[in-house]
Amino acid sequence: KIISVPMDGQGMQVEALEKLLQQHHPKLIYTIPNFHNPTGTCLNGARRRQLIILADRYNIPILEDDFVGDLRYDGRAQPALKALDPGGRVIYASTFSKMLMPGLRVGFLIIDGPLYDALVKFKRVNDLATSSLIQRALENYVTVGRYQAHLRRSCQIFRKRRNAMMEALHRHLPTGIRLDPPQGGLFLWLKLPDTLSADELLPLAVEEGVDFMPGSGFFTGADDGRNWLRLNFVVQPEEKIEAGILRLGKAVKRLKTSR
Repeated sequence: KIISVPMDGQGMQVEALEKLLQQHHPKLIYTIPNFHNPTGTCLNGARRRQLIILADRYNIPILEDDFVGDLRYDGRAQPALKALDPGGRVIYASTFSKMLMPGLRVGFLIIDGPLYDALVKFKRVNDLATSSLIQRALENYVTVGRYQAHLRRSCQIFRKRRNAMMEALHRHLPTGIRLDPPQGGLFLWLKLPDTLSADELLPLAVEEGVDFMPGSGFFTGADDGRNWLRLNFVVQPEEKIEAGILRLGKAVKRLKTSR
C-alpha cells in the first residue's frame, strides 16, 4: 500500500509526514529530493534535516532516489539526505543511465549496516550480476574526468532547452496555465485551467503530432492530477521544442472550444 505525502514548491511537506507515520506505520519512506519526478521541485534544507529526524524517531528507513541530481541548471545544491544521516537509515540510490545513455543500466547504492548484505543477496537473485566490462569501462570514463566534462556540456544544452520550452509555453498556450521553472532535471510540470483535463487533451495532442504524460498517472487518488501534465524538455533540440509546443497549444485551444 502506498501512502502519498502532500507537496509544494519546496518538495515534500515534511510537516505533514509525522501524522502519516503515526497513522499508517509504513515500512519505508521513498523520496526524490532533487528535481522530483514529475514536479521538478527540490526539498529544501530545513525539510531535509527534519526528515532525517523523523526517520530516526520512528525507526524507519528512507530510500533517497537521486536519479537526476547531477543535472542542475540554476541555484545551489542541497546536501544529500545520506550526508545528513548519522544513523545510517538512508539508502542512497543513483544511476548513470540518465546522464549518459538509457541502455547503460548501471546504477549504485550507498548503504550502511545489515541492509547492505540483504540487498546484495536480492541483487543476485534478481539478475545475478551487472556486466563487469561495462562497469570497468564506466569506471575509467569517470576516473579520467570525462564524465564531469560530459555533465557540464549536458547541463549547458539542457538549460537552453528548458528555457526554450518555458518561453514557447508562454507564447503558445492560453492564459491560466500554471508553470514553475525547475532548477534542474528532465521535466516541466504544467497545470491546465481547472476546466480542462490532461487525459482529454492527450488524444488531441497526439492528433497534432505531440505527446506528454498526463498527471493522473502520478497520483494515488483516482481524480487527482486530472489537469496536470508532464513535459520532457531534454530530448529535442530547441527548434523542435518550439514546433512541438505550438502544436500542443493548438490542441489546448481545440479542447477549450469543445467545452
